[in-house]
Parts: sequence; structure tokens; C-alpha cells
Amino acid sequence: MNISIIGIGNVGSALATRLFQNGHKIIQLFSRNHQKAEKLALEVDAQPCSNLNNIIAGADLYILAVHDDAIAKVAQSITVGDALVVHSSGATPLGVFEGIVSNYGVFYPLQTFSNAYPPDFSELPICVAANQEKSLQLLIGLAETICPNVYMITEAQREALHVAAVFVNNFSNHLFAMAYDICQQEGLDFNILKPLIRQTIQKIEEGTPATVQTGPAARGDTGTIARHLAWLAQKEPYYKTIYQAMTNSILDSKKNKGGE
Repeated sequence: MNISIIGIGNVGSALATRLFQNGHKIIQLFSRNHQKAEKLALEVDAQPCSNLNNIIAGADLYILAVHDDAIAKVAQSITVGDALVVHSSGATPLGVFEGIVSNYGVFYPLQTFSNAYPPDFSELPICVAANQEKSLQLLIGLAETICPNVYMITEAQREALHVAAVFVNNFSNHLFAMAYDICQQEGLDFNILKPLIRQTIQKIEEGTPATVQTGPAARGDTGTIARHLAWLAQKEPYYKTIYQAMTNSILDSKKNKGGE
């Protein structure tokens, strides 16, 4: 397939490389930083571009891998005829393209992308959607050439999925950061906690999170909870609020599901 990619940050660069490696023709790469576009273009045999007015028609697919708030503006700035235009966002509605292009969709790789940690396309999922059945089938076929885990999802499902992703990635990492701060303040090595973190992840590989929940709230250990809250009130009052909210959530979940 002939593909142009507009925006070559971490997501766009990873997609360009993976698509090229799997036999697709990368026509153009757009970046406001022309040197960056030139560098990646050499690697994937594409034409670099740093002016949206110079995006050429003729590609089968245009992937907009730009910030969410720039998607509509970029789509309005290019003229591509009836070609399929997609964005790679988990949070932006498909309808952002309505009235701008006639053939549009979503090509959303659910993963965090960074130069330091190359994405494993053999494991990450790609979620697709489109406003036309023909376009949807094209996106499914394309995704399957670079990744075995392809999901057709509705707008409501993608919105829910993005919320869930924030919980498992962004929020969990922030909890790790809080634990790191506590360890640092008390002269403890955070590495002490890493086997526990790894075991927690391993458990949810084998069961559902609710069934493997442990800790004072899951046990109904009110004494330990009270001691933890008292310690946090003295040491980290802000963290106390989060600890209490998480504890209440576990207790409510247990109650609602008929736990002991």
C-alpha cells in the first residue's frame, strides 16, 4: 500500500518504520522539522516534507500522527481527494473528520511509544474504525500486515478503552512514583519493591485483577489501614487522600461483589 504519514513523532516514526519493513511504500513523511523528516525519509525511502501545502495526492492512505488538537486543522490543510485519511489517536472521535474529508478512519496502536523503548508490534494491539465498510476492511488488512492483534472497535469502546489505558498505564505509573518518593524519603531502595511489582503483573496475566486483589482493604484489615493513614497524615498528607480513596474503592468493590 502507498502511504503518507503526517507527523513523525514517536508514533509516526514507529509506524513508518514498521510499515516500510513489511513491504509498504512510504510516499511522504511530514514534519515541521525538515532535518528530522529527511533523516527518517532516508531510512524508509520516502520524500521528506515540512510544508503541509506540499503534501501530494496519490497515496492510498494518509496517517495523521499528530497531537489530538491538531488533527482537524491538519486534515483541513491537505488536499487528497477520495483517499483514506486516518488519525492514530485513542481519545479523538472519528467524527473529527466529518465535513473535512469523505473517507476517514482510525488506526490506533494501543501502546506508549518512546525512542528508548522500541514498540513490540508482535504484542501490541491496533484498533481500527472507519466511516465506510470498504475502508474498514482496508485498515484491518493493513494492520494485519504489521501486527497479529487487530481489533475493530466502536466509538464508545475506544473511548472506554482509552480511559482504561490511563488507569493501567498513567495512573499505575504515578502510584509507582509515589512509592518511589516514600522510599527515597525513608532511605529505602525502590528496587526492594520491584519483585512485588513484577509478581502483580504476572498474576493478572493468569487471572482477573479483582480475583487476585490482595492487601489490607481486600482482607478487611482495618487496624493496618488506620496505621497507614496515620503515618501518611504525618509524612505525606496528600498521599493519604489517594490511599483513602483507593482503599474505599477496594472495599466498595468487595462489598458490591459479595466479598467477605
